[in-house]
Amino acid sequence: MNRNTAVDILKIVLAFMVIGIHADFLADITLMGNYLTVNGIFRIAVPLFLVISGFYFYPLVSKKIYPVWFKRILYLYLFWMLFYIYFWFRPSEFSMSEITKIIQTLMIGFNHLWFLPGLLGGALLVVLTKDLSTRTMLLMIVMTFIGGVIIQYAGNYHWLENSEIDKWFNLHWVHRNFVFIGFPFFCLGYLIHKLNIHEKISVISSLILSVIGFFFLILESYLNYIEPLREGGFDNLGSLLIICPAVFLLFMKLDFQGKSKELALYSVGIYFIHILFINIYRKIFDFDETLLTLVVILSSIAASFFLIKINKKMKFIL
Repeated sequence: MNRNTAVDILKIVLAFMVIGIHADFLADITLMGNYLTVNGIFRIAVPLFLVISGFYFYPLVSKKIYPVWFKRILYLYLFWMLFYIYFWFRPSEFSMSEITKIIQTLMIGFNHLWFLPGLLGGALLVVLTKDLSTRTMLLMIVMTFIGGVIIQYAGNYHWLENSEIDKWFNLHWVHRNFVFIGFPFFCLGYLIHKLNIHEKISVISSLILSVIGFFFLILESYLNYIEPLREGGFDNLGSLLIICPAVFLLFMKLDFQGKSKELALYSVGIYFIHILFINIYRKIFDFDETLLTLVVILSSIAASFFLIKINKKMKFIL
């Protein structure tokens, strides 16, 4: 079966962006460059992964074979949670608060693994709403997305200062979850395939939309950067709803045909393994953030080579 290699290349780049976020790319060189990438450009990565996943989920729903997909993602989640167990399951004592923390981590995922519960939850909501009209699904996308953006901004700018709600809004998992990120972007990809938008749109149109989206993303992140009242980073940026589907459609139109799945597997391996290297290198070496980003990218590529080999025998790791 032929694959669109352009999308697989995009996924590799997105995995590198995730590394840049977690390694704090450019923080040692330029504060503005760091913010515009780590809390701007690189934030397209996870939503775009979700759009891509939703796009390829549609045929599974059409053929009614999506339960197999859920099973595969669940196994993937369980394996990587077990792989990183040293970092999240280290209770000093089995108190009620420790048990609650462990249960919470199991539900929302350790660190970058939040993507998988977000993916599973988003897909489940799509399955539950798939028989609704397209207009209704689009309305749900807009409402859930805007809800996440409002919570993120209300938390970061402390619109509800000195309140319990403000504290909740500043917890990552409250806005970065399957409802406010997983569903809207996964459903966007699903609808793009269902409505054949990738076939109807032209390269020029998708390029123009991508440029417009990029402009608003940079503008939004720059305005956040210069705002003194802002606290913390951003996952839920308003401009992501424009740029993410636009970039996906652009790469779909490039349509470099290939047959190998290896590039896609590299993107998965890089995404899941990179946190291990970041934790190790930060303990052993005193790397500046930009160098750390580059070293972790190279290490993750090398590790993914072996993960792909292992995956041939243990097909639940990638």
